[in-house]
This record gives sequence, C-alpha cells and structure tokens, in this order.
Amino acid sequence: MKAMYPCGASLPEDVLSVFDPEGARRRMGVDRAGFGRVFEHIWREVSERRTLIDAAWQAGDFKRIGLQAHTIKSAAATIGAEGLCRAAAAVERAAEAGDRQALDAAMAALRTARETLCRLVGIQQR
Repeated sequence: MKAMYPCGASLPEDVLSVFDPEGARRRMGVDRAGFGRVFEHIWREVSERRTLIDAAWQAGDFKRIGLQAHTIKSAAATIGAEGLCRAAAAVERAAEAGDRQALDAAMAALRTARETLCRLVGIQQR
C-alpha cells in the first residue's frame, strides 16, 4: 500500500474534521516519515479489524462488533482519522445497546468514513 500523506499541506477545515494527519503527527512527536510508517501499520490493523467487524455483523454477534469497533476507534484516533473514529464509536454504542437498526446505520457510516479516508490518502480499497 502506497499512500499519499497530506502532512504539512494546508488542508481545508472540512477535511481536517475528517482527517488531521499533521495534528496526529505532532501529538505523536514524530517526523513525516515516522508518521507514514505509523499510518501504514495502523491502516493494516484497521483493515483487518474491518474484516472481522463485517464477519461479526453478518453473524449478528454484537459483542464482537463492539470489540472490533472499539479497536478501530482507538486506532483511527491515533492517526487523526476523526471521521472514522466517530463512525466506529457509533458502531460501538449501537452494538453495546443491541440496537440492530442503529447498528445498520452506523455500519453504513463506518464504510463511508473508511471510503472517504481512502480517497483522501490515495489508498486503493479492497
């Protein structure tokens, strides 16, 4: 996976509300290359968790959904993917509440947030 990291670029406010790589990089105290390596590692983790959350959703296993969503939420926050973090938090809340209707909507929002982040950083989706 070769992504284009917009670190250092002046990003519009609407993009920063979804993805703030420069803010995440500063919080981590790493240079741009270091952030790129962290991003790559975390993105692999998010992709694996997304596969697990999809399988748990298909099985109707709300506990596993909540666990995977919690991990995605934390990983997304680390890399400044605020939109993905918010979407994962909504999935986690819906799963914990056992609310299938809310979970369906939250899962759709999670897919959209992931797609948006992929477009922003130039990652080909699988």
